[in-house]
Amino acid sequence: MTDNIEHHEDLNEKSKSRVKKELLELTALGDKLAKLPKQQWDKLPISDTLKHALKEVSKINHHIGLKRHIKYIGKLLRNENIESIEQQLVIDNQQHTLEVQREKLCEHWRNRLLDEGDKGVFELLEVASNLDRQHLRQLVRNAIKEQELNKPPKYQRELFRYLRDNAEFSNS
Repeated sequence: MTDNIEHHEDLNEKSKSRVKKELLELTALGDKLAKLPKQQWDKLPISDTLKHALKEVSKINHHIGLKRHIKYIGKLLRNENIESIEQQLVIDNQQHTLEVQREKLCEHWRNRLLDEGDKGVFELLEVASNLDRQHLRQLVRNAIKEQELNKPPKYQRELFRYLRDNAEFSNS
């Protein structure tokens, strides 16, 4: 009977290799968190102690000390909600991907407007009807003229910023 109880307790305990694997995963997550931009830490559901430890990383310039500190961050992560942290990282990554796609779309339309002029403006207004037609046409004319005269791309940048900040693209 006691043998059966001991066997049952063994099943509830984690093996040493499993514990080590989990600690390595937490250390890797800590390393990943330490490499994130500081602004992103504020979005994460983490304790003030962990935030402070992450901020300390930038002050460490010795390789061994940094390695030791990352292990300490991994140790702190044992008391955190890892699932929530990982979910927030996924959300942040998705938002970043969407922002990059939007910037590429705006860049595509800017280039198209520079190549096609009013024809491109007309087609853009079909998919982003919220834009001011006159202002858009003026920006395109200025950017094209600037390009023809080999001037610095002031209006080209302004056109891009206008598209990025104002265009609401429809899927139709």
